[in-house]
Amino acid sequence: MAASRDDVVITVNRVIYPGQIVPADAVIETHLRKPLRDGLVVIRDAEDLVGMVAAKTILPKRLIAPNAVREAFAIEAGDMTTVYYRHGALTIAMDAVALQSAGFGDPIRIRNTQSGRTISGIVMPDGSVAVESR
Repeated sequence: MAASRDDVVITVNRVIYPGQIVPADAVIETHLRKPLRDGLVVIRDAEDLVGMVAAKTILPKRLIAPNAVREAFAIEAGDMTTVYYRHGALTIAMDAVALQSAGFGDPIRIRNTQSGRTISGIVMPDGSVAVESR
């Protein structure tokens, strides 16, 4: 008798520590010996795990909750980035240091490397930061 997809979950074959990216060669399918409790949500698709960053320690052959992983940050705290302010035809660019990590479309605090002032902006798809006027 073939196993149904309800009997299969995705686990890892080695310990993945917080901050590490989950590699494809660490992901395995594990067949459950007994059904999961009602309401228990676990990762069942390898695509939901590969390339993600561990938010918690992930142990081998253990169930993985969706909140145990997160998307990789576009900008890590301490990274240099370019900040753009655009208003009509005016564009101002400056270098800044990220004070926190953030993903695409997330708000981020950065420090201007020349003035030392802290400003906030939004992380753009190209890894730069967009700042709006107040």
